[in-house]
Amino acid sequence: MVIRKETKNLGNVLIKAIDKSLAKELIVAHHYSHKWNDGGFGKYNYGIFNEERPDNCLGVAVYGHMKNPKARIFTHPNPKGWMCELNRMWIDDCLGHNAETLLIAASLKLLKRDDPTIVAVQSFADGRLGCGTIYKAANFKYYGYHYTKFLENTRTGEFVHEQIFTNSTSPSGYLRANISYLIGDFKGYQVKTYRYIYPLCKHFKFNTPEKPYPEYEKGLNPYEWVRNTTAIKERIVYLLTKV
Repeated sequence: MVIRKETKNLGNVLIKAIDKSLAKELIVAHHYSHKWNDGGFGKYNYGIFNEERPDNCLGVAVYGHMKNPKARIFTHPNPKGWMCELNRMWIDDCLGHNAETLLIAASLKLLKRDDPTIVAVQSFADGRLGCGTIYKAANFKYYGYHYTKFLENTRTGEFVHEQIFTNSTSPSGYLRANISYLIGDFKGYQVKTYRYIYPLCKHFKFNTPEKPYPEYEKGLNPYEWVRNTTAIKERIVYLLTKV
């Protein structure tokens, strides 16, 4: 199925499903994070194209699993019903900001058709970039924010999520991150992460109440992440002895 939209400023555009490999290529190349999670991202992927160049993908919406798929954070009468996540989205600047809302709306329609067991879509706005204005424009509901820790590698300038420092299921990443942490390569920040949900079924109910949309805000605040360095060193030694 292909959705065709006639727009005043963008011309005629097409929104359709694309291969996971193409979605990954575009996200890694153009998304500000340049990161892709093979374990959860890209179960359903949709691209936007100019009708005159139907083979040149100018944007992508990537839908996949939540970080913790088994978390029961909503209720729904269908025992097979699940909430997926809008993991990543990228739009070429040539299409303009309105294209983001257009791609979200059309891809949600395709998603609902492609998997009727999806009862809602969740997405998070990174407070470093803003508070999620595009989700408000796309009629997502807002459910508050939590704080996320990011750390900047002062040698490379790369920002990484706190999870890489605590998740030892990926030993190589854990070792690299924590050794760098111990020698003082990282500077910590605290960022608001805003939760938005788009129900695809009237029977969907999230476990916490909906909130008014937040006032516009963006940025990150310096944060000193105090950790048990003795425990970190012990864990590093343990993992190295297993190699």
